[in-house]
Amino acid sequence: MVEFGEGKGGSKLTIDTRKKPSGVACFAGDLPEQEQKVVWATHFAPAADLFTQKVEGTAWKSKPSWYVVTTSDRTVQPELQRFVAKRMGATTYGVDSSHVPMLSNPKLVIDVIRTAANA
Repeated sequence: MVEFGEGKGGSKLTIDTRKKPSGVACFAGDLPEQEQKVVWATHFAPAADLFTQKVEGTAWKSKPSWYVVTTSDRTVQPELQRFVAKRMGATTYGVDSSHVPMLSNPKLVIDVIRTAANA
């Protein structure tokens, strides 16, 4: 159980981290049940302005890029991932994984990082 301070009017928000919502399976469905619970208990929402932030420069337009397409991802569809990777001109690796290949396939992810670092 996690409790978040006194809210407006003295209310508290309590989250039972022992239970996970069914949506976690969409995000991390290829992880064992216990690891899915850890992901649920430690996740956080992205920044509210994630898609409206002004970013100076775009590295993938001028630098080599690598991309791991997660073919069993139910958070970001694999077709969209392939489109983005192609637009970036990225060296692409595919893996049968959910949205968190760094947890379910860490060896592949570290191999891609090492390949990029040595390029």
